[in-house]
Amino acid sequence: MGSSDAKRVLSFEGVTRRRGQGYLLVVLSMIMLFGFLFRTARNVVINEVRSHAMGVAMATAAGIDPADIGMVWGPEDMERIAFKRVQRYLQFISESNHDVRYIYTMRRAKNPGARESDYVFVIDQPAIDSNENGVIDPDEDSELPGNAYDAADLPELIAAWHRPAADFDITADPPYPDLISGYAPIRNSKGQTVAIVGVDITAATVRSKLTAIRVALFIVGLITTLLVITVLQLYYQQREALEHIRTLRDKLADRNVLLRAANDELAAHNAQFERELKLAQNVQQGFLPTHFPRPDRITFDNFYLSCDILGGDLFDVFSVGQEHVGMYIADVAGHGVSAAMISSLLKMAFQSVRERTSAKPSPVQADLMKPEAVLEKLNDLLAREIPDYEFITMLYAVLDLRSNTFTAASAGHPPPFHYVSRRKATEMWDLPKGTALGLTLDQSYCSSTIKAEEGDKILFYTDGLPEAMNKAKDEFGEQRARDIFAENAARSGREILAAVRAEVDAHREGYEVSDDFSMLLAEIRPGPSPEARG
Repeated sequence: MGSSDAKRVLSFEGVTRRRGQGYLLVVLSMIMLFGFLFRTARNVVINEVRSHAMGVAMATAAGIDPADIGMVWGPEDMERIAFKRVQRYLQFISESNHDVRYIYTMRRAKNPGARESDYVFVIDQPAIDSNENGVIDPDEDSELPGNAYDAADLPELIAAWHRPAADFDITADPPYPDLISGYAPIRNSKGQTVAIVGVDITAATVRSKLTAIRVALFIVGLITTLLVITVLQLYYQQREALEHIRTLRDKLADRNVLLRAANDELAAHNAQFERELKLAQNVQQGFLPTHFPRPDRITFDNFYLSCDILGGDLFDVFSVGQEHVGMYIADVAGHGVSAAMISSLLKMAFQSVRERTSAKPSPVQADLMKPEAVLEKLNDLLAREIPDYEFITMLYAVLDLRSNTFTAASAGHPPPFHYVSRRKATEMWDLPKGTALGLTLDQSYCSSTIKAEEGDKILFYTDGLPEAMNKAKDEFGEQRARDIFAENAARSGREILAAVRAEVDAHREGYEVSDDFSMLLAEIRPGPSPEARG
C-alpha cells in the first residue's frame, strides 16, 4: 500500500469517527431536548388538572347550602333531607365531570385537642362500582358522616379552610388510588367557613394525558432526530460533492427569501391581530355605562381593571319604568379573550331578557322588577350556549326610588357592602347565594329586600378585589376590603374607590394582576319630602 492510499484510509477512518461522534451528539441532544419538553408538558398537565379540580370544587361549594351542612354530624343524620339533597348534588357534579373520581365534603374536627389538620367527613358521594365487578371495593365505598381524616400531610387541604387550593402534585391516599385533589371552602352568609368541598382526580387520569403527550413527543422526536441526522449527513457529504453543496446553498438562499417573506406576512398578521384586539377592547369598554339614570336620586361611581387586554367583568345601570333603577354586576370565571366573549354573550342575553319587541312577551323575556326571574331566564339562556365548566357569577338588584328599597338576587356573586349613614355602620347584604349562571338548566333563585336611606352607600364588586394577591400569594381579603370601605364611607364615591384601589395596589407590591377587578358604588341621594311626593 502506497503512502497516498494510507492517507486516504486514515482520512476515511477520521471522517467515519467524526460522523459517529456527530450522530451520537445529535441523539443525546434530542433526548435531552425532548426530555425537557416532556417535563414541561407534565407540569402543564399537572397544573391543568389542579386548576380543573379546584374549579369544580369552587363551583360545587357555591351550589351547596351551608344550612344543609350544619344539619349533618353523624351516620344518624344520613336519612335527613339535607344529607340526601347534598349527596345527590355531589353525585350530579361527579357524573357531569368525567375526570372526577371522588367528591365529598369535610369539616374540621370539633373534639378537644383537635389540630387544624384533623378533619371529619360530612357528606360523601354515593358508593360507585367503578370497576363494575359487582362488589363495592374499599376504594369505591362512601365515607360515613363523622369518619375522621388526618390531613397532616396535605397542607393544601388544611389551607382550603381559608381559600380554594389544590395539591401541587400526585399524592398517595390509601386505600384510594393516587390522586390530585382540589378544595374550596363552603361559606355561610357571614363569610365564615363551615366545611370544604374536596374533588379528587386519579393519577390514572393524569397518566393517560401524559401517555398521549409522551407518544406524540416520541414520534416528533424520532422524526426530528432523523431529520437532523439527515442534515448532518448532508453536511459531511459537502466534503465529497462541492457542486452539490453550491446547489443546496442556492436552494437555502431561496428558502431564506421565502422565510423572510413569511416572517413579514406573520408580522403583518400579528399587527392586524393587535389592532383587532384593541378594537375588541374598545367594544368591550363600550359595554360599560358612561351615563347613569336618575342622578337626582342615586349617583354612581365605577372602576374597571382587566388583567389582560380583554376581561370578563361586566356591570350596568338602567331605568326600569319611572320610579325604579336596575343594576347588575357580573364576573365570568377566568379572564382573557374567552372570558370577554362570554361576558359579551351575557350582555346580549340580558338585552334579550330585557327588551320587549311586541305587546306579547316572548319566552326569553322576564319581569325586570323580579331579580329572581331575571336570573332564572339568564341561566337557561347561558347554560345552552357557554362551554362546559364555564360559569358566571352575577348580582342583580332593583331600587324603588319611592321607598329607597332594593330587591336583589345573587347567582353565586359576593354580596355588596352597605354603609348605613344614620348608624355610621357597614353591613353586608344578606342574600341567598344561588348557583352561578350557566352550570345547569332549570335553576331557581330567591330575592331579598333591603331598606336603604338617604346618604347610604352600597359597594358592588367582583371577587378580583378580595382575591388580589401579592408575591407571597396572600389574598387581599374580604374583611380588609370591608374595613377600608367603612373607614372611607363618609367621603365621596370617587374618593372611596380611589382609597380601595390604593390599598389593593399597596398590597400587590407590583405583583401582576391575576384576575379582573371591578367596583360599582351607589349613593342614595335626598329625595322630595313626603308632602311633595303626595
